[in-house]
Amino acid sequence: MEEDKKIKRKKVFKMIYKIISYTIICILMAIAAFLIFYVISGKIAQKQGKKPLFGLYTIISPSMTGTLNVYDVAFTMRIDTDKLKEGDIITFYSTNSFFGGTPITHRIIEVVNVPNSGKMFRVKGDANPKADEEKVIPSNVVGKVMFKIPQLGRVQFFLASKGGWIIAIMIPALVIISYDIYKIFRLFLLKSKLLSMENEHGNI
Repeated sequence: MEEDKKIKRKKVFKMIYKIISYTIICILMAIAAFLIFYVISGKIAQKQGKKPLFGLYTIISPSMTGTLNVYDVAFTMRIDTDKLKEGDIITFYSTNSFFGGTPITHRIIEVVNVPNSGKMFRVKGDANPKADEEKVIPSNVVGKVMFKIPQLGRVQFFLASKGGWIIAIMIPALVIISYDIYKIFRLFLLKSKLLSMENEHGNI
């Protein structure tokens, strides 16, 4: 009975290990496929002189706190700027050199038509006390924010750190090595048991 329980426990352990392994592999493959598509689609759009179909932008300022917090990642889709309206959150490039080409993500509070300039967007950070001084022109709009991935930016900053990549590589490697050591140890015990049984039969 005790031996049967051990065998059942081993089977359950193997099944759980396989499920976890396959799940991790599937997740990693999905992430890899997404990143490949993200890079390729961006390159194609660049060659065609278009904006990328979608983008991932890490929030690094508290100007949208409450809606988009620092380290959240905004998933932005390219959109026809004529369809943008008050209340939409957009990612855009500022004409102000102070921002150094860093994309900004703010909410549209007004769509205005400026004489001799056409349509522009007045924007404001949800947590800012007043609207931005400059208006956003349609050609500087990267896209509309569709949803956010909370705190994913922390992973990005961690991996960008000196020890981040090392740890990210070491953890899976240690798991694989530990499991291999476990299998070798089990094989060693099995061989010892078989050798012991052979010796017992030989002594009869």
